[in-house]
Amino acid sequence: MGFTKLELIQFFDGLMELVSEENKGKAKVQIRKFFLGFEAGYQYEDAVTQRGVPYLPPYYISAMPQSTQEEIREKLTAELTGQGEYTPERIEQLMCSRIYDLGDLIDIKDYMKWVSEEICRNFQKKLEASR
Repeated sequence: MGFTKLELIQFFDGLMELVSEENKGKAKVQIRKFFLGFEAGYQYEDAVTQRGVPYLPPYYISAMPQSTQEEIREKLTAELTGQGEYTPERIEQLMCSRIYDLGDLIDIKDYMKWVSEEICRNFQKKLEASR
């Protein structure tokens, strides 16, 4: 028997009511991990990139705030220019990717913090909406 994502959110929401207050934080983290795995396991990213789904997960650069995108673009331009591999097409290709894919070129630690916070915010909104 399969579940839709909405059904899973409703199921976990019901379970959250049974969790003690001191364990709710841990439970939320585990549920978030489950959903990240769920999305990856069912080619959620393929659905987003190939079927015109309007929502992009926050770990895609194009889903980040415009100022963050510009900062990343500048860092990529500087790094690729230093390596002698700069082309506008290469920059555009990298800007359409996930932030994880840029770890070899630039320091992504600050951006990963934003992604993690955004995932938590989005997940919390989904939990509240399912109530």
